[in-house]
Order: sequence, then structure tokens, then C-alpha cells
Amino acid sequence: MNFSRLPRRSLLRGAAALPLASLATLAPRAQAQTPASFPSRPLTWVVPYPAGGFGDALSRMLAQKLAEQLHQPVIVDNRPGAGGQIGVNFAKQQPADGHTLLYGDLGPFSMNAGLYPKLSYDTLKDFAPLTRLLVTPTLLIVPAHSPLRSWQDLVRAAHSEKGLNYGSYGMGSQPHIWVEMLNGELKGRMTHVAYKGGAPAVQDLMAGHIDLMLDVTPSSIPLVREGKARALAVVGSERRLPQLPQVPTIAELGLPKLNVSGWTGVMVKAGTPEPIAHLLHDAVVKALQSPEVVQRYADLGLSVAPSSRAEFGTLIRTETARWGEVIRRVGVKLE
Repeated sequence: MNFSRLPRRSLLRGAAALPLASLATLAPRAQAQTPASFPSRPLTWVVPYPAGGFGDALSRMLAQKLAEQLHQPVIVDNRPGAGGQIGVNFAKQQPADGHTLLYGDLGPFSMNAGLYPKLSYDTLKDFAPLTRLLVTPTLLIVPAHSPLRSWQDLVRAAHSEKGLNYGSYGMGSQPHIWVEMLNGELKGRMTHVAYKGGAPAVQDLMAGHIDLMLDVTPSSIPLVREGKARALAVVGSERRLPQLPQVPTIAELGLPKLNVSGWTGVMVKAGTPEPIAHLLHDAVVKALQSPEVVQRYADLGLSVAPSSRAEFGTLIRTETARWGEVIRRVGVKLE
């Protein structure tokens, strides 16, 4: 039949007689993103922490590698504050089209659920896991000229009348909760001093204003090597670190329950089309496994540890439950 010769009115009457399902097939398809057309513009990599920190440095290196693969700029957008909530909520408000990636770690992805009774997001309902990035051990460090020269010295000081002051990156941060766990195991006297991030806490530690702190290895290994701090224990590693073979693990010191590691990962908004989420997973893993990235973070005591999307989702659920129980036991709540 030659439709071009039919009057317009006849065509409209014919369309009106069609069932809705048939009409749907006549409608033009929405211009949804597909792997072939994705990405259609620059991507944003949201970091819920200040510029200059460990997470920011990792994100910038991965963003550069991703841009090379995807042939679009990947812009790192630092949105710090409220224990990571500001950055997470910004990412939550963006379209679910794969053009916004959310970097995070144990804090915003798992611990916040137990810390904030009125948390404004649900990690696994509002976001879709892509992959774990790194496994991050930590060091328990003291000032270089501290009288605490061994684990036994720390235990004795924790039980003394004066006790110890310890610093952290802030209320509810992993270093805060972990030292509270340690204090509970030792039944000692440790007083928390909260800082706005790791840098000011480390500065006060080196100046002797606090007695100890738990710190990530990228910042603490150089301090120990340069004689600006002393490490008493490695936390979150099954073996001693090759960079500091003289420092025992916390498990060696008789506290295997406290040998918990940190981790980092990346997510996209829930509802992102599966083909695009799959493409992004593969691209991030390829960037992460580039020799330059692997070597850079191995030198800092960290392990590149990519995972499948399902494995990362399971890790988040498991860690949320575990740290929720720890936080309830320690008794920390934040507004």
C-alpha cells in the first residue's frame, strides 16, 4: 500500500483504531545512552573529601587513565563535609546516566549508616556498586620522641592514671572508632581528640600535642621513614609491610579481632543502564590495573584490589553490618 497517497485524515483515523501497544511501536525511540554513544560529554568523578588528600590523589590518577580510555575529560569534583554526606548527596541528585561517578571509602559507604540516625541516603538503594579499588592498611603511630617505644609501653601508658590522648580525622572516622575498639580491648584510659581531617591531626602528633593516632599508610609510611613518627603496629594486613618490616601486625600483638583493613571503591547512581555500568566497571578496573597505578600504591603499602560489581555490593553489605555493630558497642552517634 502506498501511504503517501492516502489523505492525512485517513491516516489519523487508522492510527486511532490501533491498540496502544501498536502505537508505542510507531513512536520514535527515546535517545537513551548506549555503550556505543557513551559517554556523550565529560564525566564527573565526585570525591567527598578535600583536595590534596589520599582519596583525591588516587581519584586524579584514575580520572586521567579513564579519560584516555573513554575519550572524554573526567573532572574530579571535591565536595567535602559532613562525613562524606555532602559529596554523596550531590552525586545522588545527578542523572542516572553514568556521567557521574562517586568515589568513597569505608566511611560514607558503610560506617555512616551506623553513625547517623538520620542519614539522607541509603548506599545500596541510591547507588549501584562498580568496583572496589584499594585495600588500605593503617599504622598506629606515635611522635618520634615519644616515650612509647613498644607495644608494651603503650599498654602500660593506657592503664596509667594519666592515660593517653589520641587523634583522629574527625568524629566517627575509622581511626576514631578503631582506637575506641582498642581502648575497649585494653580497658585503658584513652581520650579522643577530633580533628578536621588527617593533615592537622598528623601535624599535632609530630608536635607532641597528642600521644598516638591511627593513620593510612600513604601518609604515615613516609613519616616513619623520615624519622618524624614511630610506628607501633600495622593494622589491616596479614603480613608485615615490606616498607617497615620491623613493625609487627596487630594480630602478632595478640589482637586479631582488631586487624581490620580499610578500602576504597567507586559507584554510580542506581538506575544507570546496565550496559553503561558494565562498561564503566571494565574501564575503571583497566585504569586501576595499569602498571603506573599498581606501582604507585604498592610503594605506599596499599594493594590494588578490583572486584566484580556483585562482590563489591556484598562487601558493602557485610561491612555496613559489621561496623554498625561496632559503632553500637562503642556508643558513638552523630547528628
